[in-house]
Amino acid sequence: MKSDEGGGQPEMGGDEVVIDSSGAERRRAFRRRLPFGRGAVLVVGERAHIVAVADVSITGAYLTSRAPVSAGETHLLRLLLLPTRVELELPAEVVRVSLAEHESPDHPRGVAVRFRDLDERSRELLQSFVVRDPRRS
Repeated sequence: MKSDEGGGQPEMGGDEVVIDSSGAERRRAFRRRLPFGRGAVLVVGERAHIVAVADVSITGAYLTSRAPVSAGETHLLRLLLLPTRVELELPAEVVRVSLAEHESPDHPRGVAVRFRDLDERSRELLQSFVVRDPRRS
């Protein structure tokens, strides 16, 4: 979810290896960047916040939002998958909040979330969406 200084190298299975700021190597799931304006809804308590989805993977997403959330909280992300028009309701744990400044062009002010306890159907639909090439719709 964070753009690491060391860049990433694609690995087998769709994962990539990234080097974080401490020099440690770690893997992260393949991410699909979405066009600006791709919306979703983040449900925080009784309130629904419209958010823009910057990127999404099978494990989480980066949301452009100023929703009042804190790291460690779990909320519900409603994401409409196109072109199938299937809506997923994904439990999303907030892992990082960056509301002060843009981190990079790929990660403006926003919230990084990790999906929790996905059922098999949601996992399969999300995986299919993440790997689909939008130019071949």
